Amino acid sequence: MPEPDSAVLLIEDDPSTRELYQRELSRDYEVLTCSTESEALALLDLHPVCAIVLEPGLQNGQGWSLLAMLHAMPRTRTIPIILCSTLDERRRGMELGATLYLTKPVLPEHLVKKIHEVIGREAATKF
Repeated sequence: MPEPDSAVLLIEDDPSTRELYQRELSRDYEVLTCSTESEALALLDLHPVCAIVLEPGLQNGQGWSLLAMLHAMPRTRTIPIILCSTLDERRRGMELGATLYLTKPVLPEHLVKKIHEVIGREAATKF
C-alpha cells in the first residue's frame, strides 16, 4: 500500500510501457502519469512527488528539455530523476541533471528497486 507523500511522476509517451511501469510502481507508490512536457509541469504544480521517471526521448526532444528545466527550477531541483531510454545517452542525461540513467528494456521490478535506492540516498543527504 502506498505511503502518503510517496507519489512518483511517470513521464512516458509509449502507452504499453507506461501501463507496465505504472502497474508495478503502484504497489509501492501513488503513480501520476503523463506523456508530455506540459502535462508533467501541470502535475508537478498540483502534486508533490518523491521521484520522477522520465523517457528523455519524448516527442520533439521534449524529454531532454524537460530534464534541463526540472534541474534548473528550485522547486524541482532536489527531486530524483530517473531516465529510462532506449538510447544510451547516459553522459548527456547526467550532465543535464539526471540522478540515474537506465537503458531500456528496464524490468519494472528493477525500476522500483532503483527508485527505492535513490529516494533512500536523497533522504540520507538531507540530514
